[in-house]
Amino acid sequence: MSQSEKLRGRTTQVTGRVKEMAGRATGNNRLRNRGRFEMFKGRALTRTAGWKDSVRGTLRSLRSPGR
Repeated sequence: MSQSEKLRGRTTQVTGRVKEMAGRATGNNRLRNRGRFEMFKGRALTRTAGWKDSVRGTLRSLRSPGR
């Protein structure tokens, strides 16, 4: 499940980057700012998924110490 969350975060980053570049090319500040926001949102989604993985791994290791 975490891989799909990471993928969603990365695609959000890419679409944000494209929007930002399009906003720069056309001089549209609203589109440029929307792209920056989406890039930030994508980074947050990707990092959150990574943190979830690390917490799940820690919990698994605590549950089965003999293995």
